[in-house]
Amino acid sequence: MSINLVVLGLAVAASPLPILVAVLMMASSQKVRGAFALASGWFISIGVSCGAVMILGDSTPKSNGHPNPKILGLADIAFGLLVGFFALREWRKFKRNPDASIPKWLDKVGSMSIVFSFGLGLFLPPTVIAFAAGSEIARQQLATPVEWIAVLVFAVIGSVGVFTPILIVATQPSKSRSRLSTWQKWLQGHWQEVLVTLFAVIAGYLVVKGLWTLNR
Repeated sequence: MSINLVVLGLAVAASPLPILVAVLMMASSQKVRGAFALASGWFISIGVSCGAVMILGDSTPKSNGHPNPKILGLADIAFGLLVGFFALREWRKFKRNPDASIPKWLDKVGSMSIVFSFGLGLFLPPTVIAFAAGSEIARQQLATPVEWIAVLVFAVIGSVGVFTPILIVATQPSKSRSRLSTWQKWLQGHWQEVLVTLFAVIAGYLVVKGLWTLNR
C-alpha cells in the first residue's frame, strides 16, 4: 500500500467535524450504540466513496495496459481544487467570525436515535478526500482482491478518529468524562482552524501530486 493512501487516510481520520460529533455524543450522553452507529456510517461512507472512484479509475482508458496517468493526474488536480474550494469557504467564514460557536445542530447529537446517528455519519465531510484515495488505489494497478483490501485499510485508518471516543468510554468509563470534556472544549474552540488547515494542506498535496503525474 502506497504512502499516499496512508496520508489520505490520516487526513480523513483527522477531520475535526466527525470527531467533534462523536466527542459531543459521548460527553453528553455516553450513548455508545448511537456513537457506534455514527462511526459505522462514517466508515461505510468513506469506504464506498473510495471504492466507487477506484472502480471508475479501473474503467478509464488504458495506456500500455495501465490507467492513463494523464486522466488520474487531472482527477487529483480536480479533487485538490474542490478541497481547496472548501478550505477557502471555511476560511472566509472563520475570518468573518473567528469566535463562531459550533453549528447549532451539534447541540442535538446527544439525543439522536441510532438511525439518525448512522445517517449523519454517512453524510459528514470530507468524502472528496475518499474520492482521491480511490483514484490513488486505481493508479497502483493492484489485483482486484488487493484493491478492495486497500479500500478497507483506507476506511479503517480514516475511521480511527471517530471511533477513538467510543473506545475510551468503553474501556475507561470512570476516566472518560474528564478526558472527553477536555477534548470537547478544545474542539469547540479550534474546529474551524483545524478544518481550514486540513483542507488547505490536502488541497495543495493533491494539486502538486496531480501536476507531478502530468509531467512525468
